[in-house]
Amino acid sequence: VTKASEMLHVSQPAISRLISELEQSLKFALFERTRGRSVSPTPEANSFYEEVERSYAGLDALAKIGEDIRHFRNGQLRIACLPALAMGFLPRVVKAFSDAHPGVSIQLQARSSSTVHQWIAAQQFDLGIARPAMFPGVATIPFFTVAGVCVLPPGHRLASRRVLKPEDLSKERFISLAMEDLTRSSIDQLFAKGGDTRKLVVETQYAATICGLVLEDVGCSIVNPITAIDFRDRGLIVRRFRPETLFEYVLVLPAHRQLS
Repeated sequence: VTKASEMLHVSQPAISRLISELEQSLKFALFERTRGRSVSPTPEANSFYEEVERSYAGLDALAKIGEDIRHFRNGQLRIACLPALAMGFLPRVVKAFSDAHPGVSIQLQARSSSTVHQWIAAQQFDLGIARPAMFPGVATIPFFTVAGVCVLPPGHRLASRRVLKPEDLSKERFISLAMEDLTRSSIDQLFAKGGDTRKLVVETQYAATICGLVLEDVGCSIVNPITAIDFRDRGLIVRRFRPETLFEYVLVLPAHRQLS
């Protein structure tokens, strides 16, 4: 009792009263008192003390968890991204983030832009990167806009030119983006102005698939440069294209949840 009063900076009678009140609340005795000054804890008191110790350990653990969260030492970051940026660009970003915050685990899923918007709206993921779209339940922030490039197979007759124009691709086999892609109509309009003479051989929705097809000499195409750069080491020829056709990307965030 004396030691307890010193630790808590209260009087000894106050300690005795607190013990008595705790025993009344628990409905069992905490100490066995002898006629002299000897006081020893009951078995019930020892059991209760063990639980109190575990509770304090839990509080300490919560404080440690709070500190870890505050300093990004643990946690999970869930990212959904369209394939165009999930192959080369985003892995480099994840590498830099992981080096800075090694305790944070990252879940990365590559899906179409429409799926990215759906998952973010449902709060299944923390952050998305996609093409712009009107979708309920999400907030979007402009990420970047970049001019498309023309991609050619190795050894193509136009490889010596630094800048290509629609008329240069006259009668060339052409691999087109799918109709649902926002840039597809812009590209078609550019070629329509001079009388579209391309030979449309394949239509597909992913730029990475297009680059793979171009490498197999199926045709040429116009894609975003971020994806094209990832295939350049494999022999893909990348050239500027004029007039510019723009590829726009946005960050997609849950509209009804505060960001960490």
